[in-house]
Amino acid sequence: MKLHPEARKLLAEINAYRTKTGMDRTRFGLRAANDGHLLPMLERGRQPRLATIDKIRAFMRRNGPKR
Repeated sequence: MKLHPEARKLLAEINAYRTKTGMDRTRFGLRAANDGHLLPMLERGRQPRLATIDKIRAFMRRNGPKR
């Protein structure tokens, strides 16, 4: 399934965050959206609600890499 451009952008942001923090896929999904299957579902084309996107981005802002 072809990913929507916004879903592709969100996945790129998530992957950059995970690279900086070393957080694994399942833990990220659980902590950001209470869904351990979040990333596989997004990669398969699931379109998250705007509230979920906001929740994910807020999590990444609040929990950035330690300096």
